[in-house]
Amino acid sequence: MQRIPVTLFIAATAVLAACEPVQTLAEYRPVVDTARVRPAKYEADLEQCRAIAFKVEAEYKERQQKEMQQNMMVGILVGAVAGAVAGSNSGYQGDYIAAGAATGAMAGATSGDYDHDLVTYGPRRVVDRCMTGRGYNVLTDPGKA
Repeated sequence: MQRIPVTLFIAATAVLAACEPVQTLAEYRPVVDTARVRPAKYEADLEQCRAIAFKVEAEYKERQQKEMQQNMMVGILVGAVAGAVAGSNSGYQGDYIAAGAATGAMAGATSGDYDHDLVTYGPRRVVDRCMTGRGYNVLTDPGKA
């Protein structure tokens, strides 16, 4: 019986080790052609573009949180109704309702249009576009420096 937790631990460690570390927005620096770049102006422009991206990121996260809460509420209601129907002929209807509501809440919390690329790279793309708009030649794929 002790092999299951050890195996699970090893599998989880392997999965986490395979993940590439994601650079935070505060650390993000797009790769630009530095031939005609004044370092002080570049740093000032980068900070201004990051500030715009932080605002976009905060708005996106707020929208994402609201959507998740709505999905959870719908999941709770649908799960409770399904539990009530499934347990209607048994003496454990309350248990079925509770289990259905819990399952629905979990399903609602994990559903949604949470596009990994948008969450991870969206604000970085804002930085890249902002820097491009300020005349810098960004050399990397948008958002993936």
